[in-house]
Amino acid sequence: MPPFEGGLAMFLIGAYFQFFFDGNKHTSRHMMNGWLMRHGYNPISIPAARALDFNSKMVRFYHSKDANEMMAFLAECYTL
Repeated sequence: MPPFEGGLAMFLIGAYFQFFFDGNKHTSRHMMNGWLMRHGYNPISIPAARALDFNSKMVRFYHSKDANEMMAFLAECYTL
């Protein structure tokens, strides 16, 4: 898997499986960004104006287990 897609998948897997008692999305985002930066990419930040969209898409991801919508959303946030 290419490093960019791998970083996004790392975030989604960590958020979905909830390895920690609390802070799974935050921890997974930090891991994703560390991975991206290690491979020469800039970190991804979710703009405050897109927070509701992010949360809605995450809920759909949790229910459907289909990562396509979230992968596209994160890639879009990378280009902002």
